[in-house]
Amino acid sequence: MKYLLPAAALATLLPFASIAMAQDLNKLAEAVDTDKAAESVDTDKMSEAVSADGVDMQKAADAVDKEKAMDSVDVDKAKEALLGQ
Repeated sequence: MKYLLPAAALATLLPFASIAMAQDLNKLAEAVDTDKAAESVDTDKMSEAVSADGVDMQKAADAVDKEKAMDSVDVDKAKEALLGQ
């Protein structure tokens, strides 16, 4: 659960690239300010997205304030990690 909020924010913020393509996952993780990312998630809505049956990805995505989430990512660092530079 500790990494669910930043992961959800990151998945929402980087639709142009797959995390699986990242050459350096540590560098990619460092591109996210986890405090700001956590603030971008409505925890009540996120809790509703998670059930015994799994995660409703649409509800999880809707639980994230996209503007706040975008502010939590250093785009240049994320690009470096994704492009392996």
